[in-house]
Amino acid sequence: MREARTGPARRTGQARRTGRALGAEWTKLCTVPSQLWTLAALAALMAGVTALTAAGQGRSRDTPADPVALALSGVYAAQLAALAVGVALVASEYQPRVIRTTLAAHPGRTGILAAKAAVVTAAVLVVGVPGVLGSVLAGRAVLAGQGHGTAALSDPALWRAAVGTLLYLALVALLGAGVAAVLRHSGVAVGVTAALLYGPILATKVIPMSTHALHLVQKVSPMSAGLAVQTTLPGTGPAPLGPWAGLGVLAAWAGAALAVGWAGLRFRDA
Repeated sequence: MREARTGPARRTGQARRTGRALGAEWTKLCTVPSQLWTLAALAALMAGVTALTAAGQGRSRDTPADPVALALSGVYAAQLAALAVGVALVASEYQPRVIRTTLAAHPGRTGILAAKAAVVTAAVLVVGVPGVLGSVLAGRAVLAGQGHGTAALSDPALWRAAVGTLLYLALVALLGAGVAAVLRHSGVAVGVTAALLYGPILATKVIPMSTHALHLVQKVSPMSAGLAVQTTLPGTGPAPLGPWAGLGVLAAWAGAALAVGWAGLRFRDA
């Protein structure tokens, strides 16, 4: 009888600790003005940069190679806000050593990192929805006003690309959180994560490469692979990968970063 009671009691205690950890991390996110402004910037950048990019297309008489990808092009700027949110929620506790107080209140280190990851994911998804929808509508409106063709709102490929972009932003935020857990410094973590995203693309622009080498870099780079989810026309994507396969590459990067960050939190002194 004692063992039968112990199991449910243990699960109830674990659920309460998980709930407290999630509540604490959500409170940290919502009570820091800079975090809220960064989340607002994510949505604004997503729609605003898309409108500017689409407006620039008006200088050319050619139809965009992939109007759907162009209508979601604000992701290149919005992802900076997403990674900043992920980095800040993790690394900001290490500079003044507030993490020690967090660990004292919630001794389960695995649960703390999992709670941070869950809160970051939820926050980016919630804010990303209006950002992505605004991006699609703004991009289509600008392109249509310039006489360029656009994808119909009923096109499944459009909504696959939109949902994929939303997931892409969440995975970038998780990548930033994982890197921050490893490096434990906000500025360095932002720089390293941004280098992981943009560095391979810049390298392919300045370093002569064979087609095989170029495709290999595109397939393993988190940004070019992840943004293959926006591709709706053959041969126009940033990487020679299928949409969901490319997003899987980014998920692997994020998962690896979180795993290394968890190991550091588990076995290193805070």
